[in-house]
Amino acid sequence: MNLGLEGKVALITGGSSGIGRAVAAAFLAEGARVAICGRDPRRLGAAADELRAAAPDGVLEVAADVGRPADVARLVDATVERFGRLDVVVSNAGTHLRGTLEEVGVEQVERHLRTKVLGPWELARRAAPHLRRADGGRFILIVGQAGKVPGADVIASALTNAAQHAFAKSLADHLGRDGILVNAVCPSRIATPLTDTLALVGEPFLGRSLEQQESGWGRDVPLGRWGTPEDIASAVVFLASERASFLCGTSIDVDGGHQRSIL
Repeated sequence: MNLGLEGKVALITGGSSGIGRAVAAAFLAEGARVAICGRDPRRLGAAADELRAAAPDGVLEVAADVGRPADVARLVDATVERFGRLDVVVSNAGTHLRGTLEEVGVEQVERHLRTKVLGPWELARRAAPHLRRADGGRFILIVGQAGKVPGADVIASALTNAAQHAFAKSLADHLGRDGILVNAVCPSRIATPLTDTLALVGEPFLGRSLEQQESGWGRDVPLGRWGTPEDIASAVVFLASERASFLCGTSIDVDGGHQRSIL
């Protein structure tokens, strides 16, 4: 299926590994060019080198922290300077902040908000003029499950992710009039380098081998397995494509049926 992305330019934050790198690879496979950013220049450079194997002239890497407005401005400017246009923005940077009210300090929450809420805000503000000039611009947010399924031990992520959903809806209303489609993709139970660092939840896993743990991780997913970054990437490139031309202000759960929220 031709998704109509050939020649387009996509900017992906958090592109050094996991979902971000898979999204970049999916755009390249569709004939688009990509700019990726990350905070660690070494990891970012390694990811860019791998991506260039498929598109030697189609990859730009910019070391940037999306929690810093000046970095966001530099990222957008560098992308447009290199490729001459900007058609798609994928806001993917950020991590999961686990802990209860007593365990998470206000400084941690503030950093989380800067990366996952204020960063996308500045990214949209800087990218909007370029997306308006594009023929059917797209702004896509990657929003974790705590935004729809909050809990006591994910209270900080629930706060920031719910704010991302509100931002996506409001931004869709604002930019939709200019033909720019804003949507969200909501992963859950996706195996990435991030999930490798998360503490296991639930006593059934205590004292068991890694293989035993992994065999039970898909138990609460109707499809019986965890997803891959490529599963998320497929949804993202679809939302960026001409095939999604009437999707605006929506969120798509890519989770094998794991999230039980009806909203």
